Amino acid sequence: MSFGVWQKILLVLVLSGSVAAADDGEVVAAGEAEAIARVTALIAQTVQQQYSESGRAVRDAHRKHHGCVKAAFEVLPVPGGALNQGLFSHPARYSSWVRFSNGSGQVQDDRDGDGRGFALKVLGVEGKRLLTEFDDESTSQDFLLINHPVFFVRNAIDYVGFQEAVMQGKMLLWLMSPSRLLHESRIAFSIQRKKMQNPLESRYWSMTASKLGSKQMKFSVQPCVGSAIQAPIDGENRLRENLEFHLASAPACFDFRVQLRTDDSMSVEDPTLEWSEEVSPFETVARIHIDPQTPVQGEACETMSFNPWNGLADHRPLGSISRVRKEVYATISRLRHSLNGQPREEPRP
Repeated sequence: MSFGVWQKILLVLVLSGSVAAADDGEVVAAGEAEAIARVTALIAQTVQQQYSESGRAVRDAHRKHHGCVKAAFEVLPVPGGALNQGLFSHPARYSSWVRFSNGSGQVQDDRDGDGRGFALKVLGVEGKRLLTEFDDESTSQDFLLINHPVFFVRNAIDYVGFQEAVMQGKMLLWLMSPSRLLHESRIAFSIQRKKMQNPLESRYWSMTASKLGSKQMKFSVQPCVGSAIQAPIDGENRLRENLEFHLASAPACFDFRVQLRTDDSMSVEDPTLEWSEEVSPFETVARIHIDPQTPVQGEACETMSFNPWNGLADHRPLGSISRVRKEVYATISRLRHSLNGQPREEPRP
């Protein structure tokens, strides 16, 4: 049986029992709102407990950053109306920030396998917004990516079980359930095994879908053709140290690429299913230029917040996991900053 047939079978299973649908391919399952509230409460409890023990509130995931860097986000002239929507409607150049991180909620050795994060904040983006995350004058657009094309949790309801297992120290048992063994667990272990020398050398994906104006997309960033990334250091903080080493004397560059959803077999609701690049190739719509610099570390990097819902309505995140993120990211950011007595302010262009 072909992979495409399996995708369609899995999609039918995901949609069974659903109670609502939308033109963007979204299907809201019965009980999702309650599941999102439960996940949000569990993660907030984790942050609060950690603060009670250490006196410091930290991110529940992507805790260890390697540095925040200033960048220029250049929207390229792209032919074709399907891609010329939202932020990509016309050529322009924006100031931006990128936060590189490990995916784990713990600070661990960079030589260990883990997912790696690429959080991008584009500044000065005008247009109809999804939410006012920080203040009425915010004009930033956030894009969140990691170095794997798919996620290992299907939806909000499954996320409850996953988060409970994490808090009970039973994540491996949750992943080894017979219903997850051949799919979700394989994805999770693949992410966990990933290693890199320098965060500038990797490709990153959105995992989940978003709107692209009247269409739907996934997005990815990858080093520009011809990039030669320096990574001579091999220690427990090698990602930070190699990032700093390279940017001390050389620039870096990433292409921002978009993949259009071209048929109903490309699931919006299930982020464990990859959209075929043979069916719908990624196309470059923008370029991220990172000039030589000293990456920002410590408090200045740690206080930055990234939320996929912080941005334009034309790029509204889609799917159950995205709807989980909407509540979790905002709640945890507010809680973390409040406990630490930090202001929640967006960088200005």
